[in-house]
Amino acid sequence: MDERLDHAPCGYLSMDQNRTIRCVNATFSRLLEYEKQGVIGISFESLLTRSSQIFFQIYFLPLIKLNHHIDEMYLMMKTGSGATLPVLLNAVIREREDESVYDCVLIPMLRRKEYEQQIEQAENAYRKAKDELQRIEQELKMKREELATLADPKA
Repeated sequence: MDERLDHAPCGYLSMDQNRTIRCVNATFSRLLEYEKQGVIGISFESLLTRSSQIFFQIYFLPLIKLNHHIDEMYLMMKTGSGATLPVLLNAVIREREDESVYDCVLIPMLRRKEYEQQIEQAENAYRKAKDELQRIEQELKMKREELATLADPKA
């Protein structure tokens, strides 16, 4: 494997039509905490959590056969230490040596939840501030009406 691909900032794997892993890059091995040779020859699906296995089985083959590629399929993978790793999978089908293979890139989603939580916190703070501003504006309106009543006793 080319040195640049082997150490790319994303995981790479190639699997055959039976979804047996043929090759992986060093980044894939590091992300999932497996030895490179330890995943060659095993089923890609065996590296997925149960719910991701079901999702993968239902959607991967029909989509890749129909479109010849898959973009941003969200999967949860099992690491060598037993943890889970959320990834986005992009895949294309290629003909190599008279055989169709799936070349896949796995992008780890390590920071996504953190970013989503920060966005949610900011949205909650915005809603609170907006509600407080509306409350203050309503109170100010009532005070102005009260002041106007006191200033003009005919009203």
